Amino acid sequence: MEYSYTSIVYRLTRFFVSALLLTSVVTAAGQTVAEELLADPNRAAGYFYGLPVGKVPKDTPAPEGKKPYYINRYGCPSSYYRESSDLYEAPCATFAKADSLGKLTKLGQDVKRRLDLIRRDAQGRTGELTAKGAQQSRELMRQLVMRFPDVFISDVYCSGRSIVQNNCLMTVEEALLQLSTMIQPFESSLSSSHRADWYMDPRDKKLEEQCWDSLTLAHYNRFLSLNTGNARLMELLFNDQNFLIQTVDPETLSRQLIVLAGSIQHTDLSGSVKLFDLFTPVEIMSHWKKLNARNYIQNGACSLNGGTQPFIQRSTLRSMIHMGDSLQTSPTPIVHLRYTTENVVMALACLMELDNCGLQTDDLNALGDMGWVNYRIAPLGGSIMMVFYRHDPDDPDKLVKVLLNGQEARLPIESDCAPYYHWNDVKRYYLRKLYRYENTRLNEEANK
Repeated sequence: MEYSYTSIVYRLTRFFVSALLLTSVVTAAGQTVAEELLADPNRAAGYFYGLPVGKVPKDTPAPEGKKPYYINRYGCPSSYYRESSDLYEAPCATFAKADSLGKLTKLGQDVKRRLDLIRRDAQGRTGELTAKGAQQSRELMRQLVMRFPDVFISDVYCSGRSIVQNNCLMTVEEALLQLSTMIQPFESSLSSSHRADWYMDPRDKKLEEQCWDSLTLAHYNRFLSLNTGNARLMELLFNDQNFLIQTVDPETLSRQLIVLAGSIQHTDLSGSVKLFDLFTPVEIMSHWKKLNARNYIQNGACSLNGGTQPFIQRSTLRSMIHMGDSLQTSPTPIVHLRYTTENVVMALACLMELDNCGLQTDDLNALGDMGWVNYRIAPLGGSIMMVFYRHDPDDPDKLVKVLLNGQEARLPIESDCAPYYHWNDVKRYYLRKLYRYENTRLNEEANK
């Protein structure tokens, strides 16, 4: 009886997938979100999805004579164990209590076994890079060296900087170690300090308070109510309806299970333990939509809360502009490796309006169809890179292109050589955007 559930899921899948695919709009990459989640349910983890390390992307040839000389990279940490031990302990406690009272089905008992394995694997490691994360960081750096050989020469200088967070610091350490094996001699520095938080992990009390105002919260709660359905799964796991009603919060438990389902991909348990098989494709899509909507409200230009949340990262963008300006005449190549949180990278992508990241809407249900997809914007191992080009240090027309997770990104700026953009045009556009926001905010505060 325990494994008859699998055949049930397969039959449900045939029905739900066809309906799901019919309701989705095809993305620019040729796949809908539904198709991507079906191909790899790990994407439902959102920005906790691990960026795949595949082939080195092909670059559009730079204008004649232009070569890269400076790379400024803001990246997410590579694959790591979740930072809160409660994410592992809480669902295990729920299943342990139910088991002690004989309230679990055979499937529920098997899920308890799986959860115990996941918890034991993460014990004492919360917030640490996994072995897969270490390898991911090294491989992404190896690919970067292969991709930009004009930058990674013997006299390149690399500056590594991390926020004061274990997984970020471990990620940059692995990247620098990889570089040291490929470049000789190799000069680098590494720092991690709260003194750099003003641009590495900035805060803004006003915007944070504005994020979840009463209108936005009401709209989001209504959205949640329309995308919630956990009864089927609860009935498969527990054999006593009264116990379920009195003891278990189905929404919380379902969320805990799918969070852990998405975390397995980063560990050595991947391939031997799974939890996504507990959910139908429609349920996976529903959980992802709720997470994606939350990420959009917090980091995107959501019109419900004013569309200004990305401006929390204005100091980060100003720092990138300042470095791009100050290093224009550097005689030797320079690489800045900056590692921060997934939220910082996501909001920065939105502030820079990379590809579809600048989307402004109040329709939380249609975000995926409109191209705002969290696992495409800031997955673990993901990054935003500004790559600068020139003929020589005296070249008056420096160019820049931006890579989002390794792929050439579109900027909201006209260019006669896209995906390369004239640096002066890029600088002018973003500085004006920041000035308009800051001027509006000053006027609002002055008129209070």
